[in-house]
Amino acid sequence: MTEERFFRILEVYGADPARWPDDERAAAQAFAASHRAGVLEATSDEMVLDELLDRLVEPVIEAPLLERRLLAQLPVPTGLPAWMAPSAIAAALLVGVFAGFASGALTGTGADTDMIYADAFTGYEQDWVDWLGEDA
Repeated sequence: MTEERFFRILEVYGADPARWPDDERAAAQAFAASHRAGVLEATSDEMVLDELLDRLVEPVIEAPLLERRLLAQLPVPTGLPAWMAPSAIAAALLVGVFAGFASGALTGTGADTDMIYADAFTGYEQDWVDWLGEDA
């Protein structure tokens, strides 16, 4: 048992050897017995801290009571008919389908499509040459 490890055990687990890890308890007690002068002061400080921590009263957590109080304050949902939710979903679906077909009707005729295509891709090869350089 090193001095550093002993003081770490003392710091983490307190001065009561019953709280120390089982696998290190015997070595820590042997270290404390062989180094009484240095250990006595640190042990007394840890005993004071242990005593203060033992005096603390654990808070009472009343989660079920708090949960009931919060749930009691929530508004109660009204009884909606069972057909309303599926109807709302169906209506949204129909609106989406009709909007999709309507947007297809606004695209233009075949002649307009050819003109749009020609405007979009005129000089297409030249764009690649500009981008890649003259060697392409």
